[in-house]
Amino acid sequence: MAKIQDKILISRELKYQEMQFLKMSFKSVISVKANIPGENKQVNISYLLTNHFKKLIPLDMVLYSEYYDGYDGPYFLIGNNLEPKEVKMRLIAIEDHHELGRFIDLDVFDGNKMISRGKMRKCFVCERDAFFCIRENRHSLEEIQKIINDKVYNYFSRVTIEIVNDSIMHELNLHPKFGLVTPYSSGSHPDMNYELMVKAKDSILPFFKKMFSVGWSTEDPQTLFASIRKIGLNAEKEMNKVTDGVNAYKGLIFNLGILVTAYSYVLYNNVSIENVFQFIKKMTSELLMDYEKPDTSFGSKAYHLYGLTGARGEAYDGFPTVQKALDYLLDLSNESKLRTLVYLISASQDTVLLKRAGSIEDYRSVKQLFKNSLKNNLVDLEELNQLCIQKKLSFGGSADLLIMTLFLKKIGLKSNIHLQDHKQ
Repeated sequence: MAKIQDKILISRELKYQEMQFLKMSFKSVISVKANIPGENKQVNISYLLTNHFKKLIPLDMVLYSEYYDGYDGPYFLIGNNLEPKEVKMRLIAIEDHHELGRFIDLDVFDGNKMISRGKMRKCFVCERDAFFCIRENRHSLEEIQKIINDKVYNYFSRVTIEIVNDSIMHELNLHPKFGLVTPYSSGSHPDMNYELMVKAKDSILPFFKKMFSVGWSTEDPQTLFASIRKIGLNAEKEMNKVTDGVNAYKGLIFNLGILVTAYSYVLYNNVSIENVFQFIKKMTSELLMDYEKPDTSFGSKAYHLYGLTGARGEAYDGFPTVQKALDYLLDLSNESKLRTLVYLISASQDTVLLKRAGSIEDYRSVKQLFKNSLKNNLVDLEELNQLCIQKKLSFGGSADLLIMTLFLKKIGLKSNIHLQDHKQ
């Protein structure tokens, strides 16, 4: 049986043959491959880095793209008709300016060989030239792998929480918003204002980071929900400290916490992002059992009286309303966000609205009003906003779903576009 080193060499030879074949049709052939030490090249980080940097290749460089996987790890080969040296210089800029660029090789094949970058790359661990550290065996494999894993986690964790923050602020800054808090109005919430919402948001962001960490590091997805639920309760306590007990984002902690955790899991495990909804259904498969426990909350009453499953049911079903909302969120303009919110109010089971409406009949009437307003102009929507404030209506659950839709939009998930899962 061939040794792993022999299998890696065979994979590299096949790659060279594939590049030669592509060179017959293109001026330049780009190879996108993770630079991971050790014999096992087919690790999660390799797939994550390869897919991430493939997306960073400028579109004018991609006339043809093909994906491969083998004992030397996953890689893309890309063909274009630009001059090889020009392509190489642009790819060096990506490697040098991205904080994870040291862990990726963006090579260019000119028909005979890979074009040299012309200077030594730095060591993973220290600032010396990598060649000398390799020759002198200055760092252990375990040390190098830990450096890579930590830096990759830190990067994706930070970027994800930045997107969470941006998504919350996009929703908070939207105006008018049908009785919800905006920069210009407390809406139907005399106990809330814009500054309080910002403080509440800042207090819960660290807990979303903890949930991201759970999704990244947990091997058994069945344990994820129980783990993050404890984190969510701590987030609520911290929020209540800065808001003096005002419930600013309790529903968001629940909903977005599930989504962030699921996103982290599928990201690290190289599952297609479109499968995040199916994964959420697995995470929350026992969630509706909550309604079988003694509970005096309004959400429990709404379930037992009217069969409304609320936020729990939305999560249990894999957030189907959010999936559909992506069809409405065409861009990040105020008009697009507003129409998306109108759809979410019309389609979701919002127990916050039910509580404010006072009866199931009025609840259904309000939802029908929003359904009829999906194509209204902005002037009519402003009038609808004033009506909601007069009637002291609020749509906190729908606002949470808008933030989730914005998050998904920002990470690149689009309706009607199916991304390929590259891990075999």
